[in-house]
Amino acid sequence: MKYFSASFYYVNYRVLGNIIRLTYKRFKWRIWLLSVLFIFLYSLNQFIHLVFRIIDEIFYPGFHKKQIKEPVFIISNPRSGTSYLHCLIALDKERFAFTKFSHTFQMTTSFAKFYNVIRWMDRHMLRNIISSTMDKMDEKFWGGWDDIHALGFNKAEEDEMVFAQQMMSVGIFIPFPYFHLTDDTKFLDNETAEVRKNVMDFYESCVKRFMHANDASKTYLAKNVMSTGRFKTLIQRFPDAKIIYIARHPYDAVPSFASMFSAMYKLHSPEMADNDPAKKAWAQLGIDFFKYSQEMKRILPSSQFIELKYDDLLGDPQGTVLKIYKHFNWQPTQKFLEKLSKEEVRNRQYKSHHEYSLEQYGFTKQEIYAQLGPVMDELGFDKEF
Repeated sequence: MKYFSASFYYVNYRVLGNIIRLTYKRFKWRIWLLSVLFIFLYSLNQFIHLVFRIIDEIFYPGFHKKQIKEPVFIISNPRSGTSYLHCLIALDKERFAFTKFSHTFQMTTSFAKFYNVIRWMDRHMLRNIISSTMDKMDEKFWGGWDDIHALGFNKAEEDEMVFAQQMMSVGIFIPFPYFHLTDDTKFLDNETAEVRKNVMDFYESCVKRFMHANDASKTYLAKNVMSTGRFKTLIQRFPDAKIIYIARHPYDAVPSFASMFSAMYKLHSPEMADNDPAKKAWAQLGIDFFKYSQEMKRILPSSQFIELKYDDLLGDPQGTVLKIYKHFNWQPTQKFLEKLSKEEVRNRQYKSHHEYSLEQYGFTKQEIYAQLGPVMDELGFDKEF
């Protein structure tokens, strides 16, 4: 459904209807209650977002003329270091503009300016009371995710919420154990031309609105793991875009992906086994993403694409970032280099405490290699069995 036009607001209500149908097909009170809460919060967010977009049209119509030039997209399978790399590159605030978690709920010019005003008042008039409160809320709501995927209202975050608001993101299935029952939202590149156009009209409008509230000379920087399934559509809309792809060994990335995106199932189905079809479907999507991702290097010219290894990023974060800068002919400033060095020291002692195995989700290494052998060989990953 279009609200006036897809660039103003677009929602694929067919996907929402599918969620509702699957939820009420059988009685399970926890999922029923969760669905009611989900629909309420989604509707509230949609209403607020529409209000901000109307304000943009009245007070900030200049966003329509904004050109998004050479945006940078960090893409990979989930749990492959994209958040870390995004945070490192985002230290270059003179070059890049990027969304924080707060921005992604209402990605508009008016909200971005409102956010900046509140931040200024907090720093200069309120002695950081709001920031301190938000930090406590972050710890309360997202603290348990810190070692999986650090979340926070004031932290750099991917713009997947823009696709979720359109019901065109696999993320909307995170609360619901139906991922194995639908193929909706997994690969935007496989949707009809009309759907792809509507989705990208809305997405480009969001980026324009956000960038209109920032320095016009900056480059839009986004990391989005789910864009593996929509990279062709992104390039079609932004033909001068640059893509950074990170490859992690499938034996590690696939089960980590499944664990992260099925974590909420414990709230309503604590008895669900790890190899349940609902969880196994997330692992299979990770496998499918690996297959599809190799088309990037075949389609994109080297001037627009660089492929990195997850282990190299963790082993030498600063060197990896500078490799990217050299590849794209970006000149790092001294200020950025100093920030990058400090951040590398701060993260040097980090070690994840989460370990997952393929067997948890009903796969073996032999099965993964049977599906991904050519991909793994091309990436230089040992089959290890």
